[in-house]
Amino acid sequence: MLWIFLITAHYTVTSEAFNYPDNTMPKQAILKMKVALKMSPMTILQLIDFSKHVINCMTSNAYFPSPSPSLASISAHIYNLEAAVAASHHGPPTATANKLAKRVLLHEAMTVLGAYVERIANQDPPNAVTIITSAGMEVKRALPAKPSGFRLKLTGVPGEVLLMTDRVRSAGYKWEYTTTPDVQESWQVYLENVNREVLVKGLTSATRYYFRVAVIGHRIGPWSQVINTVVL
Repeated sequence: MLWIFLITAHYTVTSEAFNYPDNTMPKQAILKMKVALKMSPMTILQLIDFSKHVINCMTSNAYFPSPSPSLASISAHIYNLEAAVAASHHGPPTATANKLAKRVLLHEAMTVLGAYVERIANQDPPNAVTIITSAGMEVKRALPAKPSGFRLKLTGVPGEVLLMTDRVRSAGYKWEYTTTPDVQESWQVYLENVNREVLVKGLTSATRYYFRVAVIGHRIGPWSQVINTVVL
């Protein structure tokens, strides 16, 4: 069984890059999720409703023991904006300016709260999407592209293959392998990371392996072409 290493540093391939002891395997970065608040096109009333929805979702939510900024401060911004909206209906021009200023303050506070939710979510990668949506927010949805330039290189070490693909901006990668490519259920995940290369270890020598990679955004994109080699 192949172990999956989810770790954090990028490495440069050199002539020495193929002889890592097991305990110094190059570290792979974990794909991080992004929060999408989509507040800019909202009207003032829509922003108020959205902010109230987020407060309701985050109140007593175990994922967020200490929201920053506090939910009380967000509620205060909402109250001030609602009051400014009411005052602007038949008030002087200065009342309208005050309303717009209060909108900016709520928008800024919600932006900071979104960053807090994103930070908490990425401390628990397997549950990141659940954590973000539990706050009443959305995950930024990137349309995954099909990988290009997928290739492999034998490292000269038995049981190892270096897989590489062209970089896709702001995306991660899902690497799979099999010995029976026509059997869909036989494909096994080796690693999900944000590096455009991965050193596959622990393969059986003198065996032909097939490999593929997909780009990960909010969902998994189309698979690359399948490439294969007989492992040393």
